[in-house]
Amino acid sequence: MTSSKYQPSEKFPLAGLRLLVTRQDSHESSLTGMLKSKGASVLNTPMTQILPPKTWKEFDNAVHRGSNIDWAVFTSSNGVINCFSRINDLGYSPPQIFSNIKIACVGRSSASKLVENGIIPEVVPEHFQTEGLISAFRKFNLQEKIIWLIQAESPRELLIDFLKKKRSKIIFTPVYRNVPVLRDYSFLLEELEKSKLDWILFASPSAVKNFHKLLPAGFWYSLSSEPKIGCIGDITATTVRSLGWKVEFKPKIQDFQHLVQRLCEINLKNIN
Repeated sequence: MTSSKYQPSEKFPLAGLRLLVTRQDSHESSLTGMLKSKGASVLNTPMTQILPPKTWKEFDNAVHRGSNIDWAVFTSSNGVINCFSRINDLGYSPPQIFSNIKIACVGRSSASKLVENGIIPEVVPEHFQTEGLISAFRKFNLQEKIIWLIQAESPRELLIDFLKKKRSKIIFTPVYRNVPVLRDYSFLLEELEKSKLDWILFASPSAVKNFHKLLPAGFWYSLSSEPKIGCIGDITATTVRSLGWKVEFKPKIQDFQHLVQRLCEINLKNIN
C-alpha cells in the first residue's frame, strides 16, 4: 500500500506508509513523533488510557513504612512516574523513600526514569519483561524479604507467584490502571475498510484486546488487505497470535526506539 509518490530513503525510511499507533503518547515518550520523524503518516488512536488507582491507601501506607522494605520492583515507566508523583504529593522526595531500598525494574525506560530522579536500580535484566526479572532475581536470597511491587492495578501473576515460592513477604500497591478509551471508532473502521493502513503497532496486550473488541464480528477477515502488525514484545505478540493474527516483527530490545528501528529496516529491505 506504500504510495509511489513518497519513496522511502535512508533519511525517511517510512515515507509513504500510514501507521496506526494504539498507545497514548506522553511528554516523556512519543512513538508517534518518532515514526513521523522517519517519514510515516500516523493515525494515533489510543486503545487504553492511564488513570490513577481507585485508592492510594495501600501505596501511602507503604511509603510511611519504607524503612522496613528490602526491595522495590517497578515493571513499567508508568509505575515509576505515578509512584514518584504521589510521593511528591505526600511531601517527600523519591530519594528520601528509596535511599535504603534495593531497586529492581523491567525495561530501559523504567531504569531511565529512576536514574533521572537520582535512584540507581540494583537489577535491570537484559531480557526486558517479567521473565527476565525473575531470572535475575534467582541469584538473590529473597526468603522473608519484604518486596514492594509498584505496578498496574491488574498485574501479571507471574512475578507474584515466583516471590511466593521464594517465601518473600509481598506488598502490592497499584499506582495506575489501564482502562479502555470509550469513543466513536467509525473513522478507524473506515480506514481499515478502505485499506488506508499499512501497519498497526501494538505496545501492550490491553491495547490488542481493546482493538479486537471494537471490531464487528468477522470484520478483520473481510478486509481486502489486512494491515501488517508489529509488537513491542513477547507478551503483546502472544496476545495478537491468540486472536489468529500474524505478527510480522517484534524488536529484540523491547523499547520504542528499537521498535521504530526494526520497522525502518524491514521497510527499506522490502523496497530494495
